[in-house]
Amino acid sequence: MNKRKFLKQLGLGSFAIAATPTLVSSCESTTPEDFKLWMWVGGGANKPEKEWREQFTRLSELGFYGVLAGGNVETLKTTVPLAKSLGLEIHSWQWVMNRPGNKEAMAHPEWYAVSRNGDSSLDVNPYVGYYQWLCPSKPEVQDYIIKGMTEIAEVEGLDGVQLDYVRYCDVILPRGLWEKYDLVQDHEMAEYDFCYCDTCRNKFRSESGYDPLDLEDPSQDEQWRQFRYDSITNLVNRIAKEVHARDKKLSASVFATPTLARKFVRQAWDEWDLDFVFPMIYYDFYAEPIDFVRTATAEGVKALKGSKPLYTAQYLHDKTTEEVAVMIKEAKAGGSNGLAFYDYGLLNEDKAKVLEDLKNTK
Repeated sequence: MNKRKFLKQLGLGSFAIAATPTLVSSCESTTPEDFKLWMWVGGGANKPEKEWREQFTRLSELGFYGVLAGGNVETLKTTVPLAKSLGLEIHSWQWVMNRPGNKEAMAHPEWYAVSRNGDSSLDVNPYVGYYQWLCPSKPEVQDYIIKGMTEIAEVEGLDGVQLDYVRYCDVILPRGLWEKYDLVQDHEMAEYDFCYCDTCRNKFRSESGYDPLDLEDPSQDEQWRQFRYDSITNLVNRIAKEVHARDKKLSASVFATPTLARKFVRQAWDEWDLDFVFPMIYYDFYAEPIDFVRTATAEGVKALKGSKPLYTAQYLHDKTTEEVAVMIKEAKAGGSNGLAFYDYGLLNEDKAKVLEDLKNTK
């Protein structure tokens, strides 16, 4: 199952919205030139060049600033020149810790994260079948990931690398998703709590003097939580060193706010050495009203203290034109530097018309 299918199973299907003047008039007159639009565009080695060209051309005409494009090194040899010829920035969209069906990783079953129950995520997939998480504490996993990101960063003409799934498995799902899995996650459940492999436990024991599994409730131990925040942070910052050494930018799609990201997936993303960040502020995931877009954006902006741009990410699904207008307005009110949309496959003609109208107000 791919990412979009998972989101659809969560009740987040595609939508169509009618383009009306309401959108433009609701966005406080104009979108400034430095308010950038980004789009995730999926695709692999079998996607024809013609299709890439058509999609990039459409995005360029709609006023998009950049694309977060899927694919490997060979794919980028096609997509990078296309994007640049159309005036688009192009960043390579790469999954980091979640590696479903990855043959090289699967040849090393000891690389996978282990739950508090003792189950490897290779064998027992939490939530969905494509959740197969590597352990960020293992040196060999770190080397494997960094090598892959370095190879991507060496592609000539590429603007940057965009990290996705750069986290642990969701120890707690956002509130709006509990019913889908018939869960009440008012505490950290052992089957979703990672990682308790020997590497993590031994490393933590050497630093703290105790084994997390010896605790009555490991989820309440602040030092153990911090260990896992640091495991991801250290990996990201090592990736950043290699990417930046090749004069490329590094970004990441992350959970909605630094507070929620730490709580749900062990992401301390405000501490990462990124050039910009894409918080996925999907307010209905959190069972929150639409003004959550503003408050969550503002929290992220405040946490970053002006160190880097923040682009509010939105998954457009079953929204009215008025709701889309409010989302844009709320993101701007929260101090966002722009919007990123997941993903191109959902960009029907009605949505395209809305974005075209937005572009024409600049």
